[in-house]
Amino acid sequence: MTKLPAILYSIAPPVVQSGLLSLYGLWLRHLRYGGAHEAHLAQLLETETWSDDSLRELQLKELQQVVRHAYSTVPLYARRGNAPSIRRLEDISQIPILTKDQLQTRADEITTRTPGARRQEVHTGGTTGKPLTIYCTRDVLRHNYAFFVRFLHWAGVRRGDRKATFAGRIIVPPRQTRPPFWRYNAAARTMLFSSYHLSPDTVGFYAKALAEYAPALIDAYPSSLEPIAQYLREHGIDTVRPRAIVTSSETLLPPVRTLIESAFSAPVFDHYGGAEMAAFITQCAHGRYHVNPEFGMVELLRDGHEVAAGEEGEIVATGFINPIMPLIRYATGDSAIGVSGPCACGRAFPALASIEGRLDDVLVTPEGRRVGRLDPIFKSVSSLYETRIVQDEPDHVRVETVLRAPLARSDREELLSGLRNRLGAQMRVDFYEVPSLPRTKGGKLRSVVNLVARGRNTDAADAD
Repeated sequence: MTKLPAILYSIAPPVVQSGLLSLYGLWLRHLRYGGAHEAHLAQLLETETWSDDSLRELQLKELQQVVRHAYSTVPLYARRGNAPSIRRLEDISQIPILTKDQLQTRADEITTRTPGARRQEVHTGGTTGKPLTIYCTRDVLRHNYAFFVRFLHWAGVRRGDRKATFAGRIIVPPRQTRPPFWRYNAAARTMLFSSYHLSPDTVGFYAKALAEYAPALIDAYPSSLEPIAQYLREHGIDTVRPRAIVTSSETLLPPVRTLIESAFSAPVFDHYGGAEMAAFITQCAHGRYHVNPEFGMVELLRDGHEVAAGEEGEIVATGFINPIMPLIRYATGDSAIGVSGPCACGRAFPALASIEGRLDDVLVTPEGRRVGRLDPIFKSVSSLYETRIVQDEPDHVRVETVLRAPLARSDREELLSGLRNRLGAQMRVDFYEVPSLPRTKGGKLRSVVNLVARGRNTDAADAD
């Protein structure tokens, strides 16, 4: 939203806000599910039944095509000379790793120069605190969402089923202190719940609203569902019974999964992806994480070498679906543990035992609200290179920034407003410009660190 519509939305009554969200939902439905979306989905429903040999053959053809395309039309690759010969999937090792820093600072050099389809922009903050801009086309977006719809099929849910979501957008004004802390998008049959108004004082309202709405699917961050699940269990409430729960964007720890599945009496299907559209990894009903082979290739690397089954390695992804910005051997900064052997679900997709990345902390406001996923605030500020938010007191956070250019006063005020909208008026916020941000022993950056929860152990903030 631009600033004026956002301001108008913020002052409108809830029923009008739901109407505006429904109109926006119509546009998103066209953008995501129009055009060739159904054709893409039909193809995916066919290929998921293919054998391992057929899928590997498909991957090899896709890899050969993306390499030829990148080396002939994308400056970063074209400067390297002739495209390497790709005769086997393993030949991808001839291509250098693409880093997140390159994607952030040299995005134009990783974008095709071929004229043609109108470009769309997709933004991500990622788990490193760096805002990224990804270029694609509408058809690429529709292809991308076809993979998500297929994943919903795995969970026993169809796209038109009633849904409840908890995400990072502000859909309820921060000043609001009484329910409803949710708005309705009629175009998507989706009740959008605010993740920012959850607290010990409000969680009961959320539980009641979910029971009344009775969604078939709950799509949420684990940190948003955990307090609701705890409330349901503590109060013996068994009236919230979705068909399935889908989680993403945060690491789903086993105790949290167990709590959520028990409280809602529904299976949890976790998935891993991102705006970069380099990898899509989805969990089946048997608990395994499957790399969607039509979407791209995933390598698990440590020190540049593939790890063995049962070992942890960094997810290095090569995307097949976005020719506008082909990412080949993109080092995501997230890690996973591999697994071998067939899955009981019968799919011949490559499999992972678990996703180990995305271990950002969750901030806790003085009112007791848990707040994660703050990266949307920083996406529009181009002068930011890296950002880390550290909660060092129950009512104080410091925002550490590494700048590419001086931070304008207007940008600073916008960032402060965004943080206060999410963290509340009682949370004090200070900005600090620093030359660099500390990494963990594994070279990762924790973009959110709660020292209060860690007992002020700063060493723990830098540990894997």
